[in-house]
Amino acid sequence: MDRRWLLLVAGLFLGCTRDSGVQVTHEQPKQISLDFGRLPIVLAGIQKSGNIVLHEGLPSEFWDPQLLEEELRQKKTIRLHGYPFYEEPLPIRGTDAEPFYALFSAKESFKRYHGPKGCGGYQPDFCVEWKTGEAATQALICLECAEVKMFGPRSELHCDLSREAEQRLKQLLSPYRKNRPAT
Repeated sequence: MDRRWLLLVAGLFLGCTRDSGVQVTHEQPKQISLDFGRLPIVLAGIQKSGNIVLHEGLPSEFWDPQLLEEELRQKKTIRLHGYPFYEEPLPIRGTDAEPFYALFSAKESFKRYHGPKGCGGYQPDFCVEWKTGEAATQALICLECAEVKMFGPRSELHCDLSREAEQRLKQLLSPYRKNRPAT
């Protein structure tokens, strides 16, 4: 009898929770390789002549969960490799294409992944995408923890950014912040 009473009370509490009205599906991003030896294969997909597009990431699920829910409810979004981004792609200004290419095609811009950082977890701020024909290479950049997850036609890699690349990317990407509200 006591167990049934406990189940009834638990059911009442669950039934009384407030629904935000937003169906947030948390597709878990898949684990990708940490094998730094894959770097040249991934970087081969970044072509200077390719079409380059930028996607802006949504607020952090760790730092701004309410703001994330609000943005998911009010704005058009897409998921890239399990992470939420605003649907509208941001065109790269002509003068910025070269610095993006130079940064992401240089092996010196990347370091072997050294494990989780104390920033609340990896949450990409931007995705830079290079398209050449049907092939695409995407770099999902977390500026908070200086990490990048790269997905190319032939390989993928999770690694850290060098300090120089991190600082340069912060400068390059700051003018592209368009949709994400300030926190």
